[in-house]
Amino acid sequence: MTLTPFLDLLHARISSSTVFNPWRDTDPLNDASPAAPQHRLSHLTRYLEERRNRAHWILIAEAPGYQGAKFSGCAMTSERRLLEDAGSQNAAPTQRFFSGKKFRTSGTLLSNGRQNPAGALEPTATMVWNTMLGLGHSHDFVLWNAFAWHPHHPLSPLTNRTPTDAELESGKETLRAFLALFPQGHLVAIGRKSQATLASLGISAHPVRHPANGGGRLFHQQMRELLAASANP
Repeated sequence: MTLTPFLDLLHARISSSTVFNPWRDTDPLNDASPAAPQHRLSHLTRYLEERRNRAHWILIAEAPGYQGAKFSGCAMTSERRLLEDAGSQNAAPTQRFFSGKKFRTSGTLLSNGRQNPAGALEPTATMVWNTMLGLGHSHDFVLWNAFAWHPHHPLSPLTNRTPTDAELESGKETLRAFLALFPQGHLVAIGRKSQATLASLGISAHPVRHPANGGGRLFHQQMRELLAASANP
């Protein structure tokens, strides 16, 4: 299966006053340029292509956050970390996320009044990546969400909210298409909402604690135990 059917489903959803599609639409208040959606789609395409036929851990969380995929284009991934990965005068580029150019899509001053000089940074994304990079190679795992697009409070793009049951239902076809890209992987549900959504599709997954709200240590411990158990069946 190619990426095209999945990316078509992802792109098809039109943004609304409460859901933003970062791979299709521009946030005029917070995006750095009209090219932001194309840059985010480029990031995601390379991220997934490099993990096809390799990633054997598929981690599914709930939904994108405004400091994560909204700007980076990749689930549970901070834009700031992508830009650091691209290197600077003092550091050589690395390929933890994907090869090639990394684009900044967020503005330096956001609509909530916050200065954003180095790019958006999501604490949960940092915890997930730190854990997984400590346990294996960056391309041995792939991250996604049960609801693919960014749910936010009405007309407040720099907020996060839990997707409704109706939204989760509407996103199931896209979730199935994503999972079909990685049939060889061990599936991990990050948080109860993700686990319940997968279960409603008849799909079982290893449940782990969501790292937000003090869950980082338990998430790390559970992932370490899962990887150790798979290495020593």
